[in-house]
Amino acid sequence: MYAAELSSCDVERRRDGVVLVRVHSSNRQGRQLPDAVFSFCQGDPQYEYWEGHLRNGCRPDSRVDISLVGRPAD
Repeated sequence: MYAAELSSCDVERRRDGVVLVRVHSSNRQGRQLPDAVFSFCQGDPQYEYWEGHLRNGCRPDSRVDISLVGRPAD
C-alpha cells in the first residue's frame, strides 16, 4: 500500500465535471519520472473517492492512498 501527502497531488474538477488527479513524481536517484495524471467521470469506480476530497477541501496535511488511483473498485 502506498500513501502520499495530498500536497504532492493536485485534484481539480473540469468544467465538464471530470475530476483530474495529478500525482507529482519525486526525484529518485537523480531521475524524475513524469507526473501521473488520472481522470475520473461520474460512474467511474474512483470518482466518488476523489470528488469527496474536492468537497472536503483537500486539506494539505491529509494523506491519500494513491494505491487506489486508477484501480477498479472491488
